[in-house]
Amino acid sequence: MRNRISLLPDSVAARKRAACALTMTPEQAENRGMAWVMGAFLICPCHLPLTLGLAATLLSGTAAGVWLRQHPFVAGSIITAIWLAGTWRGIQYFRSARTFAQAVLHPKPGGAA
Repeated sequence: MRNRISLLPDSVAARKRAACALTMTPEQAENRGMAWVMGAFLICPCHLPLTLGLAATLLSGTAAGVWLRQHPFVAGSIITAIWLAGTWRGIQYFRSARTFAQAVLHPKPGGAA
């Protein structure tokens, strides 16, 4: 029993290292960033009347549709928050791609990254 308990943290640490072992190339980060930004564009607040109309149509006859009809400002706020989060995530991918490319193209003297 004692050996099993002492091995548990090592196996958890090994799983975390294995999960984080993948690295992303700058091209992959840019592609993911573009996908996030384009996806966020679909629910952009400037398209809010269309988004709310589509959501109301898809949810008609359900409790969620009734809630959406009774609380359009709350629904609009939620959609705006989701848009903001998606746009922020896409920009973070763009920044990571640029940072990685700058580190590779312009390494610091002495070999430090």
